[in-house]
Amino acid sequence: MPSSSSVNIEEVLISPLSTILSEMGRSIAQTQRTLDRNSIDTQIELSTDEVLKEYDLQATWYHMPEVDIELKIALSMKYEEERDSKNRIRGYKPILNAAPLNASYKSLNSYAAEGSSVLKAKIVSVPPSSRTVEE
Repeated sequence: MPSSSSVNIEEVLISPLSTILSEMGRSIAQTQRTLDRNSIDTQIELSTDEVLKEYDLQATWYHMPEVDIELKIALSMKYEEERDSKNRIRGYKPILNAAPLNASYKSLNSYAAEGSSVLKAKIVSVPPSSRTVEE
C-alpha cells in the first residue's frame, strides 16, 4: 500500500506530459505579457507626467526571443477507459504521464535516476504575420 505522502506526490506532481508543456507555454506567454504591460504603463507615465514629458523619454521594451527548456522527468504510461454512449468499455486510451525528477520523488518512489528521461524544448518567438487589407 502506498504511503499517504507518495499518494500526495502522485496527485500533485504527476501530470500528462501535454499538460506540463501547455502550462509552460502559458507561463512564458504570461511573463511576456507582464513585461509588455510594464512597458506600456511606463510609457503612459512618461507621456503624462509634466516633468518627464519634457525629456521626450521612451519606455524600454523587453522581449524573450527564445526560451530553452530542459526537464529531467520520470515517465509512466497509464491507460484510461474509453466508454460508449451506453457506458460500455470501448477500449483503452494510453496517457503518457510525467513527474519532475527531484529528491522527494526519487526517495518516495525508489526511482533510479538512471531511468529518467530528458525532455528538451525550445520556444522561439516569431514575428506576427502581415495581413494585406484590401480596401
